Amino acid sequence: MHATPQLHVSPIVPANLLQLAALAALLAPACTPSTAGTPTVVLISIDTLRAERLGVYGNSADVSPNIDALARDSVVFDQALSVAPWTLPSHVSMLTGLDAVAHGVESPEARIPSRAVPLAAHFAAHGYRTAAWTAGGFVGPGWGLEDGFEIFDTNTPWVTADMGFSRHLERTLEWLRDRGDEPWFAFLHSFDAHGHYDQSDPSLLARFRSRPVGESPLDHEFFRSTYTRYARSMGFDRYQQLGAALNDYDSGVAEADRAVGAIVAELKRSGRYDEALIVVLSDHGEAFYDRGLRLGHGMQLYDCVLRVPLVVKLPRSAQAGTRVSSLVDLVDVAPTLLDVAGLPRDPRMQGSSLAAIARGERRSRSYSLSGTHSTATHALVYDGYKYIGDSAIPPQHSVRVHIQPETPPLLQRYVQGDEFHTLDEHGVDIVTRYPTAGDPLGYFEDLTFRECLFDRAREPQERTNLAASEPQRLERLRGAMASIFAASRAIHEQLESGVAQ
Repeated sequence: MHATPQLHVSPIVPANLLQLAALAALLAPACTPSTAGTPTVVLISIDTLRAERLGVYGNSADVSPNIDALARDSVVFDQALSVAPWTLPSHVSMLTGLDAVAHGVESPEARIPSRAVPLAAHFAAHGYRTAAWTAGGFVGPGWGLEDGFEIFDTNTPWVTADMGFSRHLERTLEWLRDRGDEPWFAFLHSFDAHGHYDQSDPSLLARFRSRPVGESPLDHEFFRSTYTRYARSMGFDRYQQLGAALNDYDSGVAEADRAVGAIVAELKRSGRYDEALIVVLSDHGEAFYDRGLRLGHGMQLYDCVLRVPLVVKLPRSAQAGTRVSSLVDLVDVAPTLLDVAGLPRDPRMQGSSLAAIARGERRSRSYSLSGTHSTATHALVYDGYKYIGDSAIPPQHSVRVHIQPETPPLLQRYVQGDEFHTLDEHGVDIVTRYPTAGDPLGYFEDLTFRECLFDRAREPQERTNLAASEPQRLERLRGAMASIFAASRAIHEQLESGVAQ
C-alpha cells in the first residue's frame, strides 16, 4: 500500500476558480439544470477490487449479490483496464477523462493541472448538486480531486480499522434523502477490499472464514513474503495459505457490496432508480502472487492489477444484459457520465462514452496506456498485445524501496545483509538488511523489470514474454508507445501552459 498523506474533512469545498471560469466559457450556458439527460448520477469506486472476485465476473454468488443484481440491469464490461496499479492516478483519470500521462498526476507530488476540468465541475456548472464521500488516502483533498464538489467528505480522523463504506454510508444516505427533485452527482469511494483483509465486519469475516481452504501451489509464497516489511505492514504475514487470504478478501468485497445494495435501495425508495446512471468500478485490482513475489498492488503492470470491474447501469436500464468484450479503460468514465447526463464534454477528454460503445459505436482510442511511478514504467495494450517498457529504475532499488526485503533471522548468522535506508509512509527513516549479491530468497529475480511483450488473447496470464521471439511486433508496439505517450504528453503541456488545443 502506498503512503497516505494526512487526511481532512472538507464538508464544503469550492470548485477551483480557474477551472469553473474555463468551464463556463467552454460549456455555456452554465449554472442551469440540464434537462437533456438524467438528473441522478452515481459513481461508486471500490478500491482494490479485483474483477473476478465479483459474482458477475465468476466468483461465487454469495460474495456480491447486490452488485450482481445491479449488473443484470446494466452493461458489463469484461475487458476494462485501469491506467495505473495504484489509487491516485486512476481516480484522477476517471474524474477527468484523461490518461495519467495527459493529466500528469503520476506521483504523489503532482496535482491536476488548473486548466483540466474535473467531472464534478462540469456537473456543478450545469446546476447539479455535487458531493463526494471517500475513505481518504489518495482520494483525499490536495490533488484537485475535490474541485467542483460542494461536499468532499473524507471523515477524518483516519481510523485504520474502518476504511470502508461504513465510515460514511449513513451521511451519504441522509444527503441523498434530502435532495428532493434536484439534479445531483454523487461520488463514493471505500477501502473495503483493500488490505488489511481482516478488517471487515466480524460477522462477514466469520462467514467467509468458514469456507473450506484448499491447497495452492502458491501457498509457499506466504513464507517468503514474511521476510518483507511490506507484507508485514499489510498484514499478509497472517496467512499460511492463499485460500485463507482470498476468503478474508472476499469478506471485504461482500461488505462493499452490502453498501452498494443500500445505495440502490435508497434510489428505488426515492423513485430515482429507473432514470439513474449508476457506475460501479474499481481503480485497480490486486495481485495474489500471479507474477512472482507480489501480493498487493502498485508496482507491476500485469492485468492482475490493471483489469477492473466496470458495471454501468444506464437510465431505464437501457442495454441491460449486454456484455462488452472490447477494450475500454478508466479514461472512458467521465465522458460516459457527461454523455448520459446530456452535458457537453471538454474537448480535451480522451475517452469515449461507454453508453455509445454498448450501442455498438467505435471507441475513439484503440489502445490503453498505463504506468506506475514506482518503477518508472509504462505499458501499452494495443492490437491484442501488451507491451511493457523497460524500467528506468534498477530492479534492486525498486524492490528495496517498495517491498523492503529483510534477511530471515535464521540466516543472519550465515548471510550478511547489505544495509539499505529508505523512508516509511510517515517520512521516517527505516533500515532494512538483505544481500544484494546472492539474493537468497529470490526477491530481485522475481521482480525484474525488463521489456515485455504478451499475447493477451492466447495467454491472459501474461507469463510468456515474446519480446525475443517477435522482434518486429515488439518494435511496432515500441514505436506506438512512443507516439501515444508523446500525444498524451502534449495534452498535459497544453493543460499546464493554457495553450488552446
